[in-house]
Amino acid sequence: CMNPPKKNASVLQGASILIGVLTRARARCLLIRGRSHTVLATTCARNHSCSRRHQRCKQDALEVELVSGPVVASCENKMPPAQKKTWIALSAGGVGGAIECCCTWPMEYLKTQLQSFRTVKGGPPPPFTGIASGLRYTIQQKGFFSLYTGLTPVLIFSAPKAGVRFGANQFFRNQLADKNTGKVSMGLSFLAGLCAGICEATLVVTPQETIKTKLINLNMGLQQGIPHLLKTEGVAGLYAGLGATCLKQGGNQGSRFLFMAQWRQFLTGEADAKLPKHLTFIGGLGAGLFSVATTSPFDVVKTRMQSTDAKLYESTLDCFGQILRKEGPLAFFNGALARAARVVPGQGIIFLSVDVVYDAIAGLAGDK
Repeated sequence: CMNPPKKNASVLQGASILIGVLTRARARCLLIRGRSHTVLATTCARNHSCSRRHQRCKQDALEVELVSGPVVASCENKMPPAQKKTWIALSAGGVGGAIECCCTWPMEYLKTQLQSFRTVKGGPPPPFTGIASGLRYTIQQKGFFSLYTGLTPVLIFSAPKAGVRFGANQFFRNQLADKNTGKVSMGLSFLAGLCAGICEATLVVTPQETIKTKLINLNMGLQQGIPHLLKTEGVAGLYAGLGATCLKQGGNQGSRFLFMAQWRQFLTGEADAKLPKHLTFIGGLGAGLFSVATTSPFDVVKTRMQSTDAKLYESTLDCFGQILRKEGPLAFFNGALARAARVVPGQGIIFLSVDVVYDAIAGLAGDK
């Protein structure tokens, strides 16, 4: 029997390590939950009817027992868990959003530039086509700090944007939760995030993204750019691309909050469970990657509709059509790598930051 090639062996070894890490992480989370229970799984099965909830209780205990030895489990009737407070989620989101924005802005700058370039056949080539060439071109031509062009208006909006996102998501989760169990289904988790994204887009993101995109296109700072935009386009110009922004933000937040709920469900059996900080960060990375893969076309259209070339398109739908006809379907993924380089670590940072800040505020408010 021949040995597998080294490359395939290394891939198999990496996959085996990843599966082992996830299995141990899930078992550890189940063990933490199991330690708070009061009835052995065998007693549970003997003294109670075999409802689906009792079976799940027994299954969790057995899964942990395989890895960490016997644990305590319970199927006692419990009151629904206390819901998180919307105002604390809003405050924590605001602080987390500011932290995340400062850490990831250069990648957002490059992503916006890459998505603004039109790649029509026969037209002039773009000045750069990727992250490395974009960094090199920008630093050589405009200087290092030009990578932070457009940061100021976004930073000003970052706190309310993330605050609205996390606060609205928590509000809708509280409203959609089952009255008896306090749980939110997978579909309703997506709906809560979708509604939060639309609120975020309408109240904050559309004017913020319009200002950011046009200041980058014009290579202007906030002090010069805002008067110029108001003079040439008026206040209504700040809401260019509202429909595309709602599509993008609704899809973004729906997919991210759905992923995080399923990540917690996978690790602990509870979609709203508390996770160790490193697992929250890993879950945030996964949520960011998932959202990039599912919403890049909306992001490209939104950027085009808010750029200085927006006059080329009659509407959001026309923008979709023109890109598809003239540039091909791959154009909908322009800047996806740069976006991932910004969004993936950014979501890890913000979900971790919000988790830490929420605990701190809740502790000060006596709501632990």
